[in-house]
Amino acid sequence: MRPIVENRTFISFLMACACGLALFYRMPFPRNDVVLKMIAVERPGIFAGIHWLYTGMLFTTPYFLVSVLLSFGYVFLLRGERKRSRSRLPPYPAIRERRQLSVVIGELHHPRKRIPAEEPKWLIIPSRGLFTGIAIFGAIGGGKTSGCMYPFAEQILAYRANDPEKRTAALVLEVKGDFCYKVQQLLANHGREEDYIEIATDNCYRYNPLHNDLAPYALAYGLATMLNNLFGKGKEPFWQQAYTNMIKFIILLHKVLYDYVTLFDLYECAINPPLLQKKIQAGERLFAKHKVLIGLDAYLENPGLDVFGVELDEQLQKHVAEHSEALENFLKENQIEYELLTENGPKTAENSRKRAEFEAVKRWFENDWMRIEPKLRTSIVEGISVFLSLFDDDPSIKQTFCPAKEYYDPVLNQDGKFGIPLPPFGQMIEAGKVVALNFPVAANPGLARIIGTLLKQDFQRAMLMRIPAIERQQSRHFREVLFLCDEYQSFATCGESDPSGDEKFFALSRQAKCIPIVATQSISSLKSTLQGESWRTLLQTFRTKVFLSMTDDFSEDYAAKLCGKEEQLKLNYTISENGHDAKVSMLTGRSMAGRASISASKSYNLQRDFVFEPKIFNELVNYQAVVLAYDGTNPFPPTFCYLKPYYLDPNIGYFEQLEQGMLA
Repeated sequence: MRPIVENRTFISFLMACACGLALFYRMPFPRNDVVLKMIAVERPGIFAGIHWLYTGMLFTTPYFLVSVLLSFGYVFLLRGERKRSRSRLPPYPAIRERRQLSVVIGELHHPRKRIPAEEPKWLIIPSRGLFTGIAIFGAIGGGKTSGCMYPFAEQILAYRANDPEKRTAALVLEVKGDFCYKVQQLLANHGREEDYIEIATDNCYRYNPLHNDLAPYALAYGLATMLNNLFGKGKEPFWQQAYTNMIKFIILLHKVLYDYVTLFDLYECAINPPLLQKKIQAGERLFAKHKVLIGLDAYLENPGLDVFGVELDEQLQKHVAEHSEALENFLKENQIEYELLTENGPKTAENSRKRAEFEAVKRWFENDWMRIEPKLRTSIVEGISVFLSLFDDDPSIKQTFCPAKEYYDPVLNQDGKFGIPLPPFGQMIEAGKVVALNFPVAANPGLARIIGTLLKQDFQRAMLMRIPAIERQQSRHFREVLFLCDEYQSFATCGESDPSGDEKFFALSRQAKCIPIVATQSISSLKSTLQGESWRTLLQTFRTKVFLSMTDDFSEDYAAKLCGKEEQLKLNYTISENGHDAKVSMLTGRSMAGRASISASKSYNLQRDFVFEPKIFNELVNYQAVVLAYDGTNPFPPTFCYLKPYYLDPNIGYFEQLEQGMLA
């Protein structure tokens, strides 16, 4: 039908010629008609005109009728055919058949108008673009979870699912409590159920955020920085410095004495000064009984050792003296060989380091902490206890996030009777595990945010440690790692002038092969969570931005600014009225004219205006989005994009789904 309708002029001409010739021979001009004979005699010219008019209508009438019929076909039949073909998408790229990691954002039609295109296509972000981050903004019910988070997660986690060496690892954070179940089901659908590790209060995994190889100062600084992000940062830097100093030395004391520390240990020592003093006394007893052993020949060659009370030990056949700093300095200055003896045997390098660390803790406690006024000490402790007390009032929280040292003992806990300690993040990443925090914010909003932030910081630290390893082993394949966070405003942290913070991690995560995908309700929600203008620094680290429907003016204006402006032709109409011989009416007092004229003019002006007006972002319906995409090399211009919900067939076009009422 399409070729006939599109060539209707030529076809009408051919059919008119055929019908006209047939009529010309079947219905010739009636020359023998009496009336026509009289006209031919009286008015030969009129008779000739009637003759030619009759002959012409034999051809023009069929042409007119055929043309009308074909025009109706063009208007109704061809339009319906085009309407059906516009939603015909290219086949959706099957996840299992993709040779390279990529994410299909949605289908593209007209970039500026929400109308179907004759040849729609897919908006695909390759792996090099995924490493630069994706930020999703959408109001409640706009489809950011079902249209973005679920489909994006499946495309990444299902990539090379059958290859244990190349399948993707991930960390999943969320606050509603249902996203983890979707991820678990997704992994099961692709044969990866064994890779799923869930951290929750009702399962077997135990997670101690302080059990790692970081220095005490790094742990303390991270906790103090998180306190500022969660509860606000004051103008006076003293409080953060005091928090950091106190936490650092309590962590150091526990590592020296027990090689292990939990958040509950910090809380208990902070609010219980006698307990802290008791542990310091235990350290004094542990490191106090040191004796110095000096060889016989060395003693005879250095008579100055007598002032230190050196005595002969016949059993050891060495001279022995009580350890002191003065004696140790004398021995070092005179280059005398000696050996330190403790209750546990000869002094090792490890014991020497621990003794020096304990002496630092003792100096802090006696010369710094105890010299602070009691009221000020109480204020410092109270600022910390607000945060740490969350790990004491709930036994299940304490058991899950403050496990005893026995949990990490491979001998005592070899059968997992105490629970399974969470492996280090570096180990889980290289094993392709998917770690999910299932701690709904409704249970305890403050604690959910704290645990999520601590888990996120451990993940970020492990990812940054991959960078030098990737550089050293360029021939080895390092798997991609997904950071997926729904309701990101609940976990976002910015360091500003501090060396930590999400904005600093995302700026470096590309080299570590991290794929950050975060979703939040609006730019305003992110701004209200972070301090100052740090949200701008964080936002610029995500090169691909997906804007769904938004309902606050600040987010709409900012999104419109990000999409930019362009030169556009603006249409202007001008209507003017002119009057001649104008007079003033004596009845109405208004001007009037005997002759008047009205003129109208139309003009075009070139102006710079928003590519997408702010109101556009408020008018977007479910699964419609404006996308600023980046493929890792080139930025794409802002365009309308139509998302593919996880519960619908992606091969069905958006406008067809809309007509059938599938996008509820």
